[in-house]
Amino acid sequence: MLKKERQMQEKRKFKRFDCNIKTTFFYFEGNPEEIDIKKESGKKTKGSIIDISCGGVFIATNENIPTGRPVKLQFKLKKYYIETTGKIVRAGTIVNNPTETAQKIKDNKVKADLFIAVEFDNELETLNEEDM
Repeated sequence: MLKKERQMQEKRKFKRFDCNIKTTFFYFEGNPEEIDIKKESGKKTKGSIIDISCGGVFIATNENIPTGRPVKLQFKLKKYYIETTGKIVRAGTIVNNPTETAQKIKDNKVKADLFIAVEFDNELETLNEEDM
């Protein structure tokens, strides 16, 4: 199992960082191809970012949002305030979820039943341990 985990980590494009960062985000209902997130306000909700990389985030939330939806995220790191957009690429329940990141949510005792994985539209330029 450890060998398989290492192989998966090596395939990742960006280094991931464990964290517990509060976020406000907006998601948009309707046909994702027709949504203009610059003009529409979206539905506001909250969550906790549990895992972050330059390419995206894994968020624990209580909002059931299907994959493919565009999102607008707002969160603060130690040195920066980030506002970015992205797309939900995975979503699911935390209970009985064997993935490593779902286990992190349980370990951090975040009060959430669901998760979403968001891929950023534009990658963050840099991200390191000191930013958390």
